[in-house]
Amino acid sequence: IYTSQGLRDRRVRLSIEIARKFFDLQDMLGFDKASNTLDWLFTKSKKAIQELEKAAQSSKKKNKSSSSTTKSFSSYSSECEEVVSPQRAEDSDAGKQTTVEKGKKESRE
Repeated sequence: IYTSQGLRDRRVRLSIEIARKFFDLQDMLGFDKASNTLDWLFTKSKKAIQELEKAAQSSKKKNKSSSSTTKSFSSYSSECEEVVSPQRAEDSDAGKQTTVEKGKKESRE
């Protein structure tokens, strides 16, 4: 994948539970590469991803129209606290993680 620092090999860390689900799905699909499984997942999730994009755009428009007081409070809050999702908290458990190499495209787009 190309980043601002050039071509980089990127990896994804998965919890044991998620890795098992991922590889079980890969086996069911009969794929030999993780990239094929991820492509299948993205294709099947296309509608949900589009809905998230619309919600994000709507949220941005809503935030732009809010008052300056709300904006400054929101900015202050984001600097003072970190939001940790339950999934992220699970993933931080180093004893239960595995590393999965993200598949590489032949063309290196």
